[in-house]
Amino acid sequence: MVAVLLASATLAHAQFGVIGGINISGTKLDTKNIWNNAKNVTLYHVGVAYQIDMAMGFSVQPSLTYEMKGANLESTTSVAGWTLADLDINTKSGYLELGAALQWGPDLIVARPFVFLQPYLGYQVVARDVSAASALNGAVSTNQSAYEALNAAKSKLEYGFGIGAGVEFLKHLQLSVQYFKNLGNLYNDQGDLSSVEWDAVKDLKSYGGVKVSLGIFF
Repeated sequence: MVAVLLASATLAHAQFGVIGGINISGTKLDTKNIWNNAKNVTLYHVGVAYQIDMAMGFSVQPSLTYEMKGANLESTTSVAGWTLADLDINTKSGYLELGAALQWGPDLIVARPFVFLQPYLGYQVVARDVSAASALNGAVSTNQSAYEALNAAKSKLEYGFGIGAGVEFLKHLQLSVQYFKNLGNLYNDQGDLSSVEWDAVKDLKSYGGVKVSLGIFF
C-alpha cells in the first residue's frame, strides 16, 4: 500500500493553503507535585499547509504553523480551613511547529469527510510564564527574575501527535478537530530555579488538548 501511495504522488492533485484556529490546552498533573488544580487556556494557531491528494482516498498534508499553548496551574496550602499560601503559574509557549498529517476519507464530490493522524515536531520561540505566590500577609513572589527563571527552565523542543477528523468542502475549505498531545515534560532544566520551585514544576507533563482548525486551499 505504501508503494502505491508513493507511486501515485507523481500524479497527485496538490494545493497550497492557509490555516488557523484555536488551541484549548492544558497539562496533566502528577500526584507527586504540589498542584491542586490545572485549568485549560484558549489560545491560537496560524500557518500554511500543502494538501497532496493521493490514491484510495488518502492524502498527505505537511504544514508549518505557529502554535500558542498553555495552562493555568494553582496550588493551595491550608490547615484547618485556613489558607496559608497560594501559588499560581500561568504558563504559555509559542512553538514554530512542523507537522505531517496523513488523511483518509471518501470523495463525495461536494464534500470529503476524513480522519487523520499527525505527528509533529516544534521548537519554542516564545516563553511567557508568570508566577505569583501569596501568603496571609499578601504577595511574596511576583518578581521579574522568577519569571525569567521559569521561562529558561522550559523544554525548548516539543514533539507529539494529533488525531482527529474533519470535512473538506469543494476541495477548497477544510474544517477539522483534533486531540493533540505533546510528549515529555514541560520543564527540563532547573537553571536558576530554587530547589522548592524545581520540585514544583519538574514533573509537569507538556501541553495537550483540543485544536479546531479552518483551512482555505487554492
